Amino acid sequence: MPRLMHLGLLLLCAACSIGTHAEQRSTVLIRLPFADESIVISLEKPVYFPGDTVRLSIVHEDSGALAIVTPILAMEATALQPVDTNAYIAVIPTDVTPGLYPVHLSVRDSQGRRLLYETDCVVRVEEYQDIELIERYVRILPETGGKEPKTAFTLEFDQLRNLQVIFRRDSIREGMGPQFVTIKTTVQLRRGTTVQTFDRRVMTFRSQGDPDMDRAMFIQYRKAYGPYAAIRAEECERINVQPDSLPAWAIIKISVEPDYSIKIGAVDRSNAVTRYFRVRGPKVEVGLTLGVPKVLYDTQAKDSIDYGNTSAMLRLYFVGARSGRRFPVNFGVGTFGVNSPVDVGIGRGGFATSVFLDIFELLRRLDLDMGIKVNAGLELTPFFSIQKKPRILLDAHAGLAL
Repeated sequence: MPRLMHLGLLLLCAACSIGTHAEQRSTVLIRLPFADESIVISLEKPVYFPGDTVRLSIVHEDSGALAIVTPILAMEATALQPVDTNAYIAVIPTDVTPGLYPVHLSVRDSQGRRLLYETDCVVRVEEYQDIELIERYVRILPETGGKEPKTAFTLEFDQLRNLQVIFRRDSIREGMGPQFVTIKTTVQLRRGTTVQTFDRRVMTFRSQGDPDMDRAMFIQYRKAYGPYAAIRAEECERINVQPDSLPAWAIIKISVEPDYSIKIGAVDRSNAVTRYFRVRGPKVEVGLTLGVPKVLYDTQAKDSIDYGNTSAMLRLYFVGARSGRRFPVNFGVGTFGVNSPVDVGIGRGGFATSVFLDIFELLRRLDLDMGIKVNAGLELTPFFSIQKKPRILLDAHAGLAL
């Protein structure tokens, strides 16, 4: 057992050593069948960027090898120049397209025969990446969208098909590399409850002005980053945002920010573009309220009634066409002053109409929401009881909107 543990530790150390070496260099062993010898090609590092210098070395495993080997880098306008025995360098052009560039070997054996030999050694060129300011190149249409919920722009249902995120690719600065972003779409009810959330990860990059080059870069980026393998080329230009099942007067929040799962670095929440839109609904809404009234003034106080502590009203709410908020004054009809919503009898309660000033709705207009379904305020109530004189009541009311 101790021997097995010792062997395992040796293998683990060897694996770590190989992994560390692989991170620092890219080494490939090549067998030349016709020359009956092997050589080792080594690159200084596994990844290069435009403007970097590639340093390549060739080592013959057989010290008596006679073949003359010359490396060729398959990159336009780039040639490997000898700087020492079996050592070569080349400068990667600054305008090179990111990708994998193979190293070929031109081999001349002892008999003067020449052969161009393909190898598995490649120079991997990646583009410099930096996070561009989102507001430089991202537009959310319509541009009239509000920057906060209370200034949300109201849209008709058919206008929602025009919600788009546009990428102004020419506004991405040179050298910033591909931009990976997340489009977050959130749908909230009028009172702030979130009912839908969608996240979409997309990619764009500065156009080079050459469709073929742009296509090559798009394919390279899509292959390099797994989460983006399914995106289409046209999505580098624009994204249609079409949430489904939108409740009337709902708030749609569209936010675009860098995808920090790809862009490793500090998260800057201020680097985002956010717009709010509102779904237009009916201008008149109907609702049921159950409440507890407290009579403050009765125009027929001498004709006493034993008022119960419950009322049930069918109410009409008027909604602002731009704000989507209900007006603080609403109208209702139902039972009043009963012990239960249907307990109407002689001298107990009756039927009433209502003009209700909802204090809580006033507070909601000031962004002070005291409760999703709570209402409270003052009520002016024309009241009609069985075998009692009609009267007008002023009461304080607190209740729930169902």
